[in-house]
Amino acid sequence: MKKVIWVSWIIAILLVLVFIVIVTKITVYIDLRHAKDNDYYRVTFMAWFKLIRYTYEIPVVKVQKDSNTLLVEEKSGAGENTNKDKWKDYSMEDGLNLLEDAKQFLEHVVGFHTIIRKFLSHIAVRNLKWHTRVGLGDAALSAILVGVVWSAKSGFVHLLDQYMRLKDPPRMTVVPAFQKMWSETIFQCIISFRLGQAILVGLRLVKHWRKIPRFYKPESESKAHSVKT
Repeated sequence: MKKVIWVSWIIAILLVLVFIVIVTKITVYIDLRHAKDNDYYRVTFMAWFKLIRYTYEIPVVKVQKDSNTLLVEEKSGAGENTNKDKWKDYSMEDGLNLLEDAKQFLEHVVGFHTIIRKFLSHIAVRNLKWHTRVGLGDAALSAILVGVVWSAKSGFVHLLDQYMRLKDPPRMTVVPAFQKMWSETIFQCIISFRLGQAILVGLRLVKHWRKIPRFYKPESESKAHSVKT
């Protein structure tokens, strides 16, 4: 009899834990800033009234014009010299390999678009702020660029509202810098969703994953190498 009671208690506790995980709300703070050559990209994940918090800083990307490669900043690990910036360069071939891997993934997941779209419909977007200042050093050209930027922003927000739940009107500005070359933008927003919804998406992806043929091309080895500056 005691054994049955203990088993019942264990099952009840497990069910409560599963319920807590499913209803846990994940809040994501997105803060992206760009001002000429100064970039600041940060994404913070929070749950359980900020008791769980994880911040990820998106690596800074620079274009190496002489070799047609992208330089991606890497954070120094523990025990490493933090005074030196570490970079990895990625060639066009690396980008093509990444696109090929993504293509293979999409081809082997039936209904991928439907699954992702259902998940996006459960995501709420709040406090969207998008402020931009641009200039081409010429008043007429800068005015044209401002119109293009406004159109691009409006199109993006329309897609966002179509696929997600935009809770409040976005606050956006585009300020021209008529007399100088300038590029500056600040993008901030808060998105939230239930952890159970994200888990459900993962289960659906696994369910719809088709068996990969034996002749499937394995992921290419990365040819990136470190470049110190």
